[in-house]
Amino acid sequence: MHCNAGAAGELRVGTESLSVKIGQRVRRDGAEEIWHSVLIHCGEAEDGSLKVRVMICHFDWDESRQIALIESKPNHDETTRTLTFDLEQKDV
Repeated sequence: MHCNAGAAGELRVGTESLSVKIGQRVRRDGAEEIWHSVLIHCGEAEDGSLKVRVMICHFDWDESRQIALIESKPNHDETTRTLTFDLEQKDV
């Protein structure tokens, strides 16, 4: 499924993934444009875990930055955490 909200953003849903782009209006070089500043991607990893990546973007940066990785492991045992959070910033 693909839901296009025009220049403001979009929602994409597949059978094993979900992506959301969130845009905002910015003025650059005297012209207004929509800049996708937040990206969220959810998908199933090879080991069956669900990974949610949150990324931020800025037009002055060369690359986007991942600000969060949330991982859910459904096939866990008693000694493994089922939900993990990584909030360290990383260039993507």
